[in-house]
Amino acid sequence: MPTLLVLLACCCTPAIFGQEAERLPVTIFGDGSPYNGVEDSREPLMGGRRMDMGHPSAGAIRCDGGVRGTAVVVDTRELAPELKGVVLATAAHVLYDLEKKRRFRRCEFQFLGLDAIDGYTASIDLDHARLGDFDPKKATEEIRFGEGDWAFLYVPKPWRNFRPEQSLPARDFSFARVESFQQSGGSFRLVALDSASGVISETGDCTVIESRSGDLGGGAWSGQLLDDCDSGGGASGGGIVGVLGDQRYLVGIRTGSHWSGAVFSVGNYPAGPPAGSVWDPRFNTNFARAVDDRMLRVLGEFVGGLERDPAF
Repeated sequence: MPTLLVLLACCCTPAIFGQEAERLPVTIFGDGSPYNGVEDSREPLMGGRRMDMGHPSAGAIRCDGGVRGTAVVVDTRELAPELKGVVLATAAHVLYDLEKKRRFRRCEFQFLGLDAIDGYTASIDLDHARLGDFDPKKATEEIRFGEGDWAFLYVPKPWRNFRPEQSLPARDFSFARVESFQQSGGSFRLVALDSASGVISETGDCTVIESRSGDLGGGAWSGQLLDDCDSGGGASGGGIVGVLGDQRYLVGIRTGSHWSGAVFSVGNYPAGPPAGSVWDPRFNTNFARAVDDRMLRVLGEFVGGLERDPAF
């Protein structure tokens, strides 16, 4: 069955594990209208009330003059307590011009997407970045596509009103598999840019599963997540957030969407599944790169090196 994989770089939760995913009318591509069926659950993080509730820091990434996706602020205080700058997590493809197959030259971070407000934009040091092995020249049909689509970036000088307590500690996604996570009411959310409104939103009421044989991901590599977290343009690089009580953890990075070409043919659906489409991991789904031991080791090495660097 042909499948189409799309990187949504500028264009995406109670968990169900150990069960067959059912075909449910969820809110994978809501369009903002409550009058035409399935609707989204995105809630903007802007506004004093929302920002004071401890919601995690995230923002838009702008590279070479255009908004390219989302980045989430990672809590590095335990790993590198003396580090003065800020570390971001995003999808590696957000940093690439996918048509020209090359890296962008300059990138900046706009906290909560607030590019119009002075002081809420900060430069990203692309010379001090750690990326997975994402290669824009490789075909998206390759079996391990998406495994290396992650990046850790460094912002030497934070933006106005940066609050370290709102950053997200990264945690291995495997903790969500344990029975205690589900029994304690653990859930998943997506924090990502909504390009239609231009601000960061949080999505709840959605499902995250690990890919396995029989779905669009085919269980081709460990750490491939499929989710129905509603999102719009700009969600690439957003954070899949595990919530347990009052604690929030970064457990995955949104990388794109893919769907069945047999169900949503290019001839009938040139722009892909329409807004409000039903989620089914066999036919139509978002996907993400789970945080795992390897990524956590890389993060520790990355921030440790920055902390020891006299330039920082």
